[in-house]
Amino acid sequence: MLGSLGAGGAERQVLRILTHLNRERFTPSLYVINREGELLDQVPSDVSIFAYWDQRAYPRLNFPGRILLSQARDLARVIEREQIDLVYDRASQMTLTASLAMKRKSVPRVSVAVGEPSRDFELLHSRFAFAKRRLLRRAYRSADRVVGVSEGVRQGLIDFFSLSPSQVVTCPNLFDIEQIDKASHEAFDKYDTQRFEIASVGRLSPEKGHIHLVQAIERLVHTDRLTQVRLWLVGNGPLEQELRRFVDQRRLADYVQFAGYQANPLPHVKHAQLFCLPSLYEGMPNALIEAMICGTPVISSDCPSGPREILGEDGVLGCLVPAADAEALANAIKYAVADYANLQAKTSAARQHIIDHYSLAQGLRRLEALFDELIDGGVP
Repeated sequence: MLGSLGAGGAERQVLRILTHLNRERFTPSLYVINREGELLDQVPSDVSIFAYWDQRAYPRLNFPGRILLSQARDLARVIEREQIDLVYDRASQMTLTASLAMKRKSVPRVSVAVGEPSRDFELLHSRFAFAKRRLLRRAYRSADRVVGVSEGVRQGLIDFFSLSPSQVVTCPNLFDIEQIDKASHEAFDKYDTQRFEIASVGRLSPEKGHIHLVQAIERLVHTDRLTQVRLWLVGNGPLEQELRRFVDQRRLADYVQFAGYQANPLPHVKHAQLFCLPSLYEGMPNALIEAMICGTPVISSDCPSGPREILGEDGVLGCLVPAADAEALANAIKYAVADYANLQAKTSAARQHIIDHYSLAQGLRRLEALFDELIDGGVP
């Protein structure tokens, strides 16, 4: 279950699961709210797609909860009609829908949280927050397993929603190393060999912290006179116009480039001197891991969940800086420019760490074992 097939990390992970699940043992279907998104045409041809809005119009009279209840009824009908054996819902809105749809059903359910729970809740459920927190706590508790995509997310689920530790497991995202290598080597000629090119990939929204990264570039260019640096923001989102205004007002047009949405952002990462992740919080940052697979040195904010687990407590596989701190980001980039060989020396170990811990085969084994356990009645 997903909201849509947009080009986000959660959507890419579901697409990877749909593509690679063992067809001798599993027949996957996909339920979405909206049949739309950049990744829609990448869903495997043998996967049936059911979409809530396919044959519906928005109601003239809408009261709180009406559409949610309608979606739950629709999902319940699909589960019964298609004789579904297990439901895998990803992200909190889908968890609410699935919990309502499956109230009186014996079908096992896996609910997946992809972001740091308290921050995600604040961002997505600010209206009627008290009631929604109770509903979401109940929804998670009704799942047979709740999955956090990192250990930080798992602990956040336990703390924020008061879940039993035995119910919550960690299943990191999975990465197709071979496919990422192939995609990263596509032809690319946008960078200048005389510049120090920096890539940042992600949705341009407040929680991704891009404003702090652009502020760091401002200091580096106008105060430190590091005029060789150039930042590429790869992605789009609601903060784009605000970021563009900041760039124009601070005379940064030659130092910050907006690459927009890229179906394949990996060449931007592979050919950059540096990858920066300035997020205020994360669940498990796919873009950071993909940069490590590409062999690009990385700087990441030490935000709740994800980066510290990936890069190590002391940032042994990359550089960690405090979140929402433009000065710290600027200092880290300045150090990278001055002593690039030292940061670059970490890339081989960083790539091997990802291969050893987050490969596609390992992730699928972990996920399929969880599915088998629930389908076979192994719920404690």
